Amino acid sequence: MTEILDGAAVAKMTNTKTAERVSNLKQPVTLAVVYDPENDGSRLYVNMKSKKAATVGIATMDIPTDATATTESVIKLIEKLNADEHITGILVQSPLAKGVKEREVFSAVAPHKDADGLGATVQGMLFGDALQDYTVAATPQGVMTLLQHYGIDIAGKSALVIGRSQLFGRPMFALLTNADATVTLAHRYTPEAVLKAQLKTADIVVVGVGQPNFLKGSDLKSGAVVIDVGMNYVDGVAVGDIDFKSAQGVASYITPVPGGVGPMTIATLLENTVTLAENYQ
Repeated sequence: MTEILDGAAVAKMTNTKTAERVSNLKQPVTLAVVYDPENDGSRLYVNMKSKKAATVGIATMDIPTDATATTESVIKLIEKLNADEHITGILVQSPLAKGVKEREVFSAVAPHKDADGLGATVQGMLFGDALQDYTVAATPQGVMTLLQHYGIDIAGKSALVIGRSQLFGRPMFALLTNADATVTLAHRYTPEAVLKAQLKTADIVVVGVGQPNFLKGSDLKSGAVVIDVGMNYVDGVAVGDIDFKSAQGVASYITPVPGGVGPMTIATLLENTVTLAENYQ
């Protein structure tokens, strides 16, 4: 039997705890969100995050970038937000306008306001497994929270991460490594035959490539824990990167799409935001 990892339920519990923490703070918590208003997906996600933030007592300041935005102009905006004592956390919603160098923008966010953990400083702390407090990119951290909630052992397991983005794959690799898994990071240049062989030996598979039904149940090792980070739309229906139906009965655990990693991402972002407020109030 395949057990469904209910991200929506775990996110609800996380948000309840976050709301309690916000209520205990003396100062208001405000998350600034910088995004490209021309991107339909970004507008949707920013709206969802703002609504959820309001339910836990976090105020949001949604800041659309100009149509002529450049790397330099966005960084100047970030610097103003860094200096604003009323702003608790900053989120740069990817993707930004074409031509804007996102890595430079991510790293312009002050580490003590980096709500999504995408700057070079905090990602360096993650890869160094630093002892100090630091934020971690919300999607992979949300995956770890989900695994921990269900008591899924990570130490000593063989893990395969498919996708190497700064938002997901690279920090996911580091988190699983820090949790004592033996981790392989695959991506678009990994030969298909190599990827197929790795899938057959992986105890934990985390995939986020943005391709509907990229993996099928027959690709997986029997009993694998399968985490689907993908969010695609086929004929108006949300589907992941894994053929959910064929994976059932093969995987021991699996996340659904929707209702799996997505809610955990938003819940973790808000959790990160209140952590920053607690550390620097």
